[in-house]
Amino acid sequence: MTGLILDVISLTLLFLGSLLALSAAVGLARFRDTMTRLHAVTKPQTLGLILAVSGAIMRVIGASELDAGAAGDLGVLVLIIAFTLITAPVIGQRVGRLARKEGLYDDDALSRNDTVGKG
Repeated sequence: MTGLILDVISLTLLFLGSLLALSAAVGLARFRDTMTRLHAVTKPQTLGLILAVSGAIMRVIGASELDAGAAGDLGVLVLIIAFTLITAPVIGQRVGRLARKEGLYDDDALSRNDTVGKG
């Protein structure tokens, strides 16, 4: 019975993660400038990856007795989540700064511009 519950949780997490990744891909294709595309890529893509990897973790936990191979798989999956949480904000900030510096955004679409008057 416990295996069935973990399988349902795993399937739910994988499905939600794939929906968020799909929404990020649609946003990347449909949004008009770098700043809005950056938002579409960083937010739902990161959460979608974390949900999908969490679903894989639930699947590994429910499918085996956690021998050495399964423990190694769990370690790699946890590292994927950790590196995503460490690198995604940094990449988003760097791309946003570069887009601002290069003028790759629609100034009229900004609700607030904190760089007015700054060199």
